[in-house]
Amino acid sequence: MIAGQLALLQEPAAEPLENHHDQTGRALQVEETQTYLDEDLTIQSGLVAGEVPKEDERVLLDGHEIETETWTVTRRVASEWVADVDGEGWILAERTHTSDLEHEPDWPFNEFSKLAGPEIAPVRLKPWEFVRRQRDEGRTWTVEMTTHESNLDDTTIEWGNGALKSKAVNSDVGVALTTFWNDVHVRLVIYSSGYLAIWEPAEMKPELLGRFIHEEIVPIATFADDVEVEEDEEAEQQTLEDSGAEA
Repeated sequence: MIAGQLALLQEPAAEPLENHHDQTGRALQVEETQTYLDEDLTIQSGLVAGEVPKEDERVLLDGHEIETETWTVTRRVASEWVADVDGEGWILAERTHTSDLEHEPDWPFNEFSKLAGPEIAPVRLKPWEFVRRQRDEGRTWTVEMTTHESNLDDTTIEWGNGALKSKAVNSDVGVALTTFWNDVHVRLVIYSSGYLAIWEPAEMKPELLGRFIHEEIVPIATFADDVEVEEDEEAEQQTLEDSGAEA
């Protein structure tokens, strides 16, 4: 499975990423760089390492009395990544960790911000827009799961036969589906939190994954925290198709 959290640069970087290391335990390894001159697109991939905060706890027992002590330590972690920093300006990180500074984005996006230049922030994704793009492009696609927020605190999840296309086009929390993109069978789940996971194909070359994100995921990303689902004029027709009725 391929999975990660997406973040966008506030503006494209001046240059692609380069290998880097310093005395603080930070390191960036660029394993592959694929440039498409006809599209002015550069897809890079590799590993990033750094230190993140971790809270440790010790429990002390004195008879029936219990005391706890907590303190913060650092530990070294690593994550795979795929990015296009000097074009559309995006990074997909396999693993993230909360930063100990409130004004900083999660690790490793805080590290990339220092290395790439522009500020980086996690983004929201619009699952319903991804679904509508599959439909509008005339692709063959099926739905496995739809997730909607009802009222303010309730979330409705529909699986299997209950996950209808008519509901998927308005999914504001998440959606799982299968689609055919560039003759590739892609089975994935997308959440509005900015997280996505691709189950099939089980492996994708970084340049293929990068192109998929570039073409299909970045267009549905936004910095806005509160995005409302736009009314879909074709939802009623999709409901008829779900039920097997003739238009």
